[in-house]
Amino acid sequence: MATKASIESRFIINGRLRLRSPLLIGMENKGYSGTDKKVQKDEYGHPYIPASSLCGALRHYFFNRLRLPSEDRQGLEYFWGSDKAGRISDSEIIQQSAFIVQDLEAMAETETTVRDGIKINSRTGAAEDMKKYEFEVVEPGPTFEFKAEVIVRDGFPADIFAKTINTIVKALANGEIALGAMTAKGFGRCKLEEYRVYKYNFGDKDTTKKDRIDTIVAWLNRDRAGTASSTTASDNYAIELDFDNVYPGIHNRFALKAEFYIKNSLIVKAYSGLPEDPDAMHIRSSGRDIIPGTSIKGAIRARAIKILNTLGADGGEMVKDLFGWAPDTADESQNIVRGKSSGKRKSRLIVEEACITGSPKEKEIQCRTRINRFTGGVIGGGLFDSAPIWGGEDRVLVNINLKIEDFERWEAGLMLLVLKDLWDGDLPLGGEKNIGRGVLIGRKAHISIKEKSYILECGGDNLLIEGKGEELENLVQSLLEKCTTGKGA
Repeated sequence: MATKASIESRFIINGRLRLRSPLLIGMENKGYSGTDKKVQKDEYGHPYIPASSLCGALRHYFFNRLRLPSEDRQGLEYFWGSDKAGRISDSEIIQQSAFIVQDLEAMAETETTVRDGIKINSRTGAAEDMKKYEFEVVEPGPTFEFKAEVIVRDGFPADIFAKTINTIVKALANGEIALGAMTAKGFGRCKLEEYRVYKYNFGDKDTTKKDRIDTIVAWLNRDRAGTASSTTASDNYAIELDFDNVYPGIHNRFALKAEFYIKNSLIVKAYSGLPEDPDAMHIRSSGRDIIPGTSIKGAIRARAIKILNTLGADGGEMVKDLFGWAPDTADESQNIVRGKSSGKRKSRLIVEEACITGSPKEKEIQCRTRINRFTGGVIGGGLFDSAPIWGGEDRVLVNINLKIEDFERWEAGLMLLVLKDLWDGDLPLGGEKNIGRGVLIGRKAHISIKEKSYILECGGDNLLIEGKGEELENLVQSLLEKCTTGKGA
């Protein structure tokens, strides 16, 4: 790079980042009351997205989900920045990032709610004592103002910078970036909308001095453009991005999208605390009935462990790399320190929050009484009620989406067996399963394995398969081989 490193041009990216699922960017609550984790808020008490969270998510996506040519590494180091401890290329030079992002402030009032969860014992299926937790989330729907800037200096590879900007904007516009915590359970989905990209060229020697001064003044007045929908003189510097000129993704993904009917009823409990409301209601998010990703993933994990144990493997150990793992006890933490076990692992299985469509807004309330198991009589004060979602009709559908990044064949086979249990109603979801709630009936499933696709559809008493069914059977065989011989990747 040239020694003077003068600024040749600047790119400005403006837009609106819309939340498509709950967002959890927060901090541990150090107090003795309230939730265990609270949403990050500014000095006015409004939730916002820290620039560090967004930039970190973009960088992780860029260097973990894309195929990057080795010859572009040095240029990417100029764009993202580096240091000697975590450099991108073999250069010993510390580079400051040319990519600048502002904190994202909400463009309107945002709604926050508190969710809770419990840890389920995978062996007994019961809740563990003292393992209930609560966390605050930003509900989906609001938009946050997105402002980013890219500085291009003398000697920087302009073609690599342009390709990187194209890739970032395309990924955000397609909703491929997840922010905050619990992204493997459906949180943090967002999408860039109404975006505009401007280029201010200061170093073009073919232009007159007046034109260069006008460009500098336009850049200094860039904030007057306001939101992405405004029309000002800055629009003279707006450019069109080339989404064909982007870095390609790593296509080693197993993806499953499935639709189910609710056989009887389903409830994932939420509590309003209001006297006029039922004791327990089905959880809603932004006015929609959902099944949280935490509930789906917990049920899938427990069933995956059971399947692996039945096949003679150590299910608890095998699922750690797939579902993620962190030490839960002091002994487990000490084993990491002593080198007896590996450290924390991020989940490669990503589960989306399931949207329930066709359910009525007004829920039918069911009253129940608590029975004394010894006498068979009613326990005094034991009347309670709940408002589940009632199915039994074709119009109520549950949509479950999941994917595995960098999957192995036996992991895909394991998910197919889990799908079979969901499809046949052998794996219920939610609460009150002991009285028949949460049972699903498979309707249709779309399976993507790298570049291949398969469709499963219920055809009366038969299962209709579009695609080579023997290829799916081979994945299950890989699982059997993995459990018996340790091979089968």
